[in-house]
Amino acid sequence: MVERLTTSPSQRPGGRPDAPADGWTPRSLWFTGPLADEEERRPPLTRQRVVAEALTVIAEEGVEALTMRRLATRLGVVPGALYRHVRNKEQLQDLVLDGVLAEVDCGVDPSLPWTERIKLLAHRLRAVLEDHPGVAGLLKTRDPMGPHSLALAEAFLAPLHAAGFPDREAGLAFFLVVDYTTGFAVASTRTSVNEQRVRDAATRNQLHEFFRTLPADRFPTLVALGEHVWLDNRDERFTTGLDVIVDGLDRHEACQPSRATTSVTSPRAPEQAADR
Repeated sequence: MVERLTTSPSQRPGGRPDAPADGWTPRSLWFTGPLADEEERRPPLTRQRVVAEALTVIAEEGVEALTMRRLATRLGVVPGALYRHVRNKEQLQDLVLDGVLAEVDCGVDPSLPWTERIKLLAHRLRAVLEDHPGVAGLLKTRDPMGPHSLALAEAFLAPLHAAGFPDREAGLAFFLVVDYTTGFAVASTRTSVNEQRVRDAATRNQLHEFFRTLPADRFPTLVALGEHVWLDNRDERFTTGLDVIVDGLDRHEACQPSRATTSVTSPRAPEQAADR
């Protein structure tokens, strides 16, 4: 036994250091390599990782799939570990939204007309929301108050205020534009059935042919206009709708010059505001 322990590996049968001799195997604590999970440790759990994974869940599975349990499973932790970084699901949603809205460039040339500043911001907001599928739906259910969310609201409201919109009208105009932009991103996603159908030229032509063959006595307008409605024109639809909204606000305000003057010089009485 003493001889076996003192025999060098090179003297064992086969001449290899790891070759067993007479049943001897080099299996001991000293020869056991590190465990796989020790070699490939996960990065530490941080708020940034939690928010990033939440975004991935929303993009892949939809807003409804974002639960604390689902998120913990994907991160490889117990649900309780998440609460060290976020208080609850609602705070997680707000953090996700604020992180996404941070990508909207709020810098706009103040010398531009207020209408152009509003349109530019709306286009930027839509682009960011569509870069993060599912987040627009979350924005419809939450009213985030994070720093980037507030910066975006400030950017939208500043042109309206500078243009002389009375306080209440400025608030209405703000939500009209933001709701339109968010709603468009929710209802007209790139992955929706309708958008996929009209983006494919062959499928789109088949759809137009279907409209042309409808009974003209029952669907005369669809026969005439169907091929002009179902088109691959998301950008044009958004721009047209935004132009109509902003131009309508501009005309409405231009027809009420006294409102802007009154708003700046003195507050309106409650009964006057109610009559508007």
